[in-house]
Amino acid sequence: MSDCIFCRIQGGDEPASVVYEDALCVAFMDIYPASRGHVLVIPRQHAVFLHELPAETQQHLFRIGCRILTAQQEAGVPWQGATVLVNDGPAAGQHVPHVHLHLLPRVRGDRLRVMFGFMARSLNFFGRAAKRRQLDADATLLREHMGQGGAD
Repeated sequence: MSDCIFCRIQGGDEPASVVYEDALCVAFMDIYPASRGHVLVIPRQHAVFLHELPAETQQHLFRIGCRILTAQQEAGVPWQGATVLVNDGPAAGQHVPHVHLHLLPRVRGDRLRVMFGFMARSLNFFGRAAKRRQLDADATLLREHMGQGGAD
């Protein structure tokens, strides 16, 4: 779908700092991260709502998400926990109308900063994009900690 930024990213028509990709999904650094290491996992198939995807794809997104959470933790990204979030459709705060899973590293005491980031997003204020060089470096670091194997 040419008018969907995520479809253009997964098709290679827009830049992205890719952490992981396979036949079903692509994971890349969020250009407006709420914290360092913020990754989005998207299905290759365009869908606005999670239930529009085949069950295999739904499950795969979360399996890959779990691998990335482990990589975040092992890579030394500030990580004491994570927020795993899906805004399922525009009424739920989904800004890009394509299913995407947020993997947001968290540390104790970051609640106000993260809440401010999500409040700003809900008001369509995204601020300044992260520098591509830093996003690429973080993507490389996470890829190195994901290992060589597939999802299962």
